[in-house]
Order: sequence, then C-alpha cells, then structure tokens
Amino acid sequence: MKKNPLFVAVSNQKGGVGKSTMLVTLASLLNYSMDRNIAIVDCDSTQRSLFNLRERDMEMVEKNKRYMVQLDEQRLRGRRIYPIRRARPEDARQIAGELAETGDYDIIFIDLPGTMDVSGVLQTIFNVDYVLTPIAADNFVMDSSFSFASSVMKFTRERKDIPLKDVFLFWTKVRRRSNTEVLNNYMALMKKQGLKVLDSTIPDLCRYEKELSSSSRTFFRCSLLPPPAGQLKGSGLQELADELIVKLNF
Repeated sequence: MKKNPLFVAVSNQKGGVGKSTMLVTLASLLNYSMDRNIAIVDCDSTQRSLFNLRERDMEMVEKNKRYMVQLDEQRLRGRRIYPIRRARPEDARQIAGELAETGDYDIIFIDLPGTMDVSGVLQTIFNVDYVLTPIAADNFVMDSSFSFASSVMKFTRERKDIPLKDVFLFWTKVRRRSNTEVLNNYMALMKKQGLKVLDSTIPDLCRYEKELSSSSRTFFRCSLLPPPAGQLKGSGLQELADELIVKLNF
C-alpha cells in the first residue's frame, strides 16, 4: 500500500549551524541504514547545495572501486539511492508533492535557504507537516533562530487551517565546556515560550565535514552511502534519528 509521506522542512535563519550537512547525514542514515525511504527537495542555489554534493559523490564513486563495491552491496540489500530534486522555494512544496505521487516515501525533506526574506520560504514552511531547525549556542545564531521559531509557532497557533503541526529545534555544534551557560540560558527561555527542543544534541566534530575522497578511507557526509557505523559513536546522529522516528511517528 502506498505511503502518505511526511513533509519536513529544514530551516534556520542564520548560517553556520550546519543545516545542510545535518540533513544529508540524517537522510543517508535513515535511508541506507534504517530502512526509511527518503527524498530531498533542495532549495539552496549556492555551491554548498546538496545537489552539488550529490554530483561530487557520483564523481568520486566512479573513480573509486571501493566505493562502487559498497554501493553495489547496498543496492543488493534493496536500498535505493534517494532522489535530490532542485526547486525554487516557492515551488518546493509542489515538487515534494510530485515526488510523493511517483514514489513510496516515508519522509520528503525540503532544504530551505537560510533566510525568510527569500520568496516562497514562509509559504513552504506553513505547508509542510513539521519544521526542523538546527540551532547553535551562539548569541547571534540564537537571536535569529528564536525569533524565527517563535513567529512561526505563533502564526501556527492562530491559524488552525494550515498543515504545519510543529517546529522542533535541536542543538548542533555543541562544545561541552565552552558554551554550556549560553545553552542553558536559551533552554530556559525556549521552554518558557513553549518551543520544543529535541533531547538529542550534535557535538562540534570535524567528521561531519568529511566527504568521499580518493586520498582518505574515512568519510561521513555523503548522499550515496550512510555514515560508517564506526563513525556514528559519539556523533549524536543515531540518537537524533531514533528520536525523530518516535517524535514524528514514521
């Protein structure tokens, strides 16, 4: 029986929190290791887009027999490569709907630009089921993130006729010792405002930046293969995926 996928936007109003990196590593873990069928609509027009990452991944796989073998083994297990479709923000929800009609997905993620000033961003946000917002314990990041999440949730509570159900924030780039005070202060403020913050936290680790490479056997950020099991420990990614499966019920 055909699934009714969840539509989940990933959005933040300040750069530097690793939004797209978190999305692609999460999507790859869910799709390739946890048997969830994923699709992504990419609204990022910069060189850091997930569409461009997919092209780099394909080039590396074609050059490296080891990666090709892993990809073949994955295919034999029945795990297909998830699609990444490009779209303008104002067209993102329509493209996501088209993917839902032609595939059998559990979640269709929409990677939105990092500002509400871009045409179509708010329209898309209000027409998905959930929004995931990565945040970092930095005053500049939190000021914009808090304002964004509060405004969206205020509108959602006032308008019961829109599809958006909830916004979930989660901590990224957590440095255990240096930003604990900022984190705790904002946690108290968000709780007071009724904003929902996931329990899972993502530490500030260099491994999240490691892509497929001809000079190194280690990688983490990849759209064709899951993060290696040995690299998951301590990354917070498995815990984030497990929590989202429960919270979003998929």
